Amino acid sequence: MAVLGLEQRAADALRSIVDQYAAGEAEVVRAYFAIPRTTEENVDVLLRQMGRELQTASWLHGAIRMLDDLEVSVDRHDFAEFLEQIAEETEHYCILADLAEWAAGHKLGRDELRQYEVYARWEPDAPPEKRANAKLPEGNRMLQIAHELVQVLGQERGTRLVRVSEGGGGGAFIECARLNGDPFRDRLGVAMRRILKDEIHHGPERVDIFARDWVRSDEDLAASTRWLRVFMAQHLRVRNEIWCYPLSIERLEAIDQGRIAPFDPAIDLS
Repeated sequence: MAVLGLEQRAADALRSIVDQYAAGEAEVVRAYFAIPRTTEENVDVLLRQMGRELQTASWLHGAIRMLDDLEVSVDRHDFAEFLEQIAEETEHYCILADLAEWAAGHKLGRDELRQYEVYARWEPDAPPEKRANAKLPEGNRMLQIAHELVQVLGQERGTRLVRVSEGGGGGAFIECARLNGDPFRDRLGVAMRRILKDEIHHGPERVDIFARDWVRSDEDLAASTRWLRVFMAQHLRVRNEIWCYPLSIERLEAIDQGRIAPFDPAIDLS
């Protein structure tokens, strides 16, 4: 039997963690829709997800600094990718905001639309008001974990690892994209298929790149898998918070332990 090289072992281990938590995040969506929901609940879920999308627009101040250092310490491709992500996530906010106003049946004000904003990852120069949101305890805890992660792994390596986990592996988006059966589910399915066309390229597809560029030893592999698991476990709890806590603490812990059926990510986005 051939012995796998370090890079392949790293990619397999990291992808296994992503797949496990993608299945967990898909289960969150199924659990939410397993019982009848009110318009108010559906709108609230959209508002919570919108906060995750819009927070990337706060990175624009970082884009200005990157522009100043372009072709010096900032690679042009990294800069273009950074701007693309800001644009995509802001478009996702717009898609969900339009859906929220349709579901509510009226225009929503700024305070309603932006009530769930909080940074999704640690930024050392983020303003204090973006580092916590009293309405999102799990989101706040995720920022703390992200801070611990970059302190241990370093800013660049830690940021690259966090990006492997983007979208929680895509499970919630894929599950939403499959929805149909009533006007809200039909429209949410259409919206999520549009968003998924962008999100599907964010996290899981970065696994191989991270394994190639950042895993140089078994110690690197152990540290990377440990922190990815910690981060994605909290991401699952944030997803559960976004969807108004349909999974119990006991069920979340069972998913952490791997007690979950494999998730089929196949979906037609044409």
